[in-house]
Amino acid sequence: MEICRGWERAARKGREGSLTEVHVRKVLGEIYERTTGEAIKFPTVTDFLNGWVASKALTKSNSTVRIYRDAVNAFLTHLGNRSALSIASITAHDVETFRDQQVKAGKANKTANLALGVIRSAFTTARKQQLMLSNPADAVETLPENSATRSPFTRQQISDLLKVADTEWQGMILIGVCHGLRLGDAAKLTWADVDLGRKSISFFPQKVRRGAKPVKTEIPMHTDVENYLLNLPVKSKRPDAPLFPTLSKLKISGFYGLSTTFTRLMEQAGIQREAGTEKTKGKGRQVFTLGFHSFRHTAISEMANSGVSKERRMKLSGHKSNVHERYTHHELETLRKDVERVPSFVNPQPPHQ
Repeated sequence: MEICRGWERAARKGREGSLTEVHVRKVLGEIYERTTGEAIKFPTVTDFLNGWVASKALTKSNSTVRIYRDAVNAFLTHLGNRSALSIASITAHDVETFRDQQVKAGKANKTANLALGVIRSAFTTARKQQLMLSNPADAVETLPENSATRSPFTRQQISDLLKVADTEWQGMILIGVCHGLRLGDAAKLTWADVDLGRKSISFFPQKVRRGAKPVKTEIPMHTDVENYLLNLPVKSKRPDAPLFPTLSKLKISGFYGLSTTFTRLMEQAGIQREAGTEKTKGKGRQVFTLGFHSFRHTAISEMANSGVSKERRMKLSGHKSNVHERYTHHELETLRKDVERVPSFVNPQPPHQ
């Protein structure tokens, strides 16, 4: 009888045109509580998504959690007042318009897809917890990628950079182009990480998934790096003294950070980092294909074009997945030699006796 009365009240409001989600939740809540003795919980979109991000802090790296937090905050802002409704009220239209709004704001399709993936993952958790009947983000397609591809530096560009760089930046450039170290990893190297006897460099990569046990990486030292280190004056006897005393104190981002400083170095060398201006519906967005991270592309591509196997390249670069392919840029002449290995189909050569 109580259930029927609840349905009757809801039907009356529906006929009056005043039935809202709040009324529905109230009616269902009353019915559930009267029949089970427990109050039903309807988490809001804001409460659930914020709680979901907080739970990820236990299993993900700080950088990954920041990406999740930024995507969730952007989605809640997009929803406006609707973020106070129950999570079950979210529709595919809400997610699709959020994805499109990211592009209109001038972000690349890849970035919009990343935000979409975060929201989809959160709603998958909500569905598994039976807070939603289905995941509305599953009905929203990802956008075709339009991001610029990182390019490797040419040997001439590397030579131009070394000519205008000071001593510390010369070392950073050589370690980047010879070994593919990331900007932060290269800047934090100390003399304790260098073994001139073994001709190797050992370090803990900063990009490690939270929860994974840090593993020290040891890589063989390139001759160019060895010669640079042998001629580098040691200003401290402390084993933990940085190889680059000045650069090790700088942050990666910011106007005076390592990334911006390297950009100015590229300008001094006459190297353009822009591939052009990519126009979106919202505004123009500069697409950069050259930066310090391009040294990683250069190092891996140089090894590939010198015949180093993919397995060894991945081990030397620390790659664990097929993302490695994005860093491999084969030179045309190297590929041409591979093509020429196939005998002619028109003028086959007689087999060697």
